[in-house]
Amino acid sequence: MGLKEILFGKVKTDVPTELSGFYAGALARWRDIYGGGGNWRYTSKGGLNGGTRRVAALGAAKAVCSELARLCFAEGSQIISADKNTEKYLRRVLAENNFAERFPDFLEKMFALGGGMIKVRYDGSDGGVKLDLLGAEDFVPTKWNSGGITGAAFGSQIRDGGRTYFLAETQELTDGGVLTKNRLYREGGAEIPLDTLFPDIRAESVMEGLTKPLFVYMGVNTGAFAACKPLGASVFAGAEDTVKSIDIVFDSLQREFILGKKRIIVPSYAVRGEYDENGELVRRFNANDEVFEAFSTSDSEELKISDNSALLRVNEHIEALDELLDLFCMQVGLSEGALSYKSGSVRTATEVISRNSRTYRTAGVYRKMISRCIARAAENICLLGKMAGELPESASEHAELKFADGICEDEGSKAQRAKELYSSGIISRARALSEIYGISLDEARAIEKEDFFNGRNESTRA
Repeated sequence: MGLKEILFGKVKTDVPTELSGFYAGALARWRDIYGGGGNWRYTSKGGLNGGTRRVAALGAAKAVCSELARLCFAEGSQIISADKNTEKYLRRVLAENNFAERFPDFLEKMFALGGGMIKVRYDGSDGGVKLDLLGAEDFVPTKWNSGGITGAAFGSQIRDGGRTYFLAETQELTDGGVLTKNRLYREGGAEIPLDTLFPDIRAESVMEGLTKPLFVYMGVNTGAFAACKPLGASVFAGAEDTVKSIDIVFDSLQREFILGKKRIIVPSYAVRGEYDENGELVRRFNANDEVFEAFSTSDSEELKISDNSALLRVNEHIEALDELLDLFCMQVGLSEGALSYKSGSVRTATEVISRNSRTYRTAGVYRKMISRCIARAAENICLLGKMAGELPESASEHAELKFADGICEDEGSKAQRAKELYSSGIISRARALSEIYGISLDEARAIEKEDFFNGRNESTRA
């Protein structure tokens, strides 16, 4: 009995049949596709020997999840609050939990599997407030309403002494606060005393005064599985056929080089025979043989060596891949060319936004959801911080995420723009040098002054 069977079979939930089927089927399929799998991954070999072979995968599903995660959370994003004590405390907790490093991976998997949870807990033995970033397969919703999920079961797998154990935790919002229950199971499903592995964890506890659960659910609302609310669905849930087509074309492109490699037809007279270690006669053509030999034949055509190589259809495959990738981008809410591998140099931020309006509308929707969830998680961190005496009671619990702009431009584009502005008389030579070389304006002026004394001064512009 595995982790999911433990949670569904041992934990009392309000999960309907269609939702349990959602977990059993869709999540496993999305995880497989995200990892480069899919039910199309193997196909027949063909030929005399038959058998199956693995279809080559382009990894489009993982690429689109990675792209969305990059657009929604760039390096440099920070938590801010009007209360400096709150802001300082939140930044310390996030830094101690390596949030900036872990969150992009969490986001990528959230887009792949349709959701995830940020669970806040207090660990007095290990440095205070902790953040658990849980994937869609690490929890089961047990209660929910129009405001969201109010109860959930979480599972952890533990290896100890060569045996596997499962820790099932349920957290539920009640009138008296947040009720938490813990159960420990041995592999196979038998429940054992909790203090067998966790003597410091209580089987049941209530945190009074809390009006919200200590977890925040983040879901991708694609509308593909409306019957499975309140859970989301993978961003590529409605585009699995397109991912399959992309892999088929990519596999065909790879096979084009394998099956279309150069082939030289030689007369049988020019093929030498030798016996291998099994006593089988093996015939080989020695391409380096320069010795003149006489062959008995009256037909000169039989002695001719000819090239029978096939023409590679590379351009046709690349055009098909481009079309399918653009179709895939449209299906997941990205602009045409967002996954192109021939997009050229990176443009300025304004140009990228204007050329990729669908991409940035989609990213804007996800950013609002992420910001809202981060604010809820920050509120939970502050609540636990106050209960532990690490944050003053008067401190604010409100904070928000300030996103860093993940759009950048390459150095060549930046230098070219600075040259054009200088040539047009819009900026001074010192400002152009500062932009091109990435130095301060004072350093650029010093270089300009040095050029003047060396006789290389040009007329400066205002």
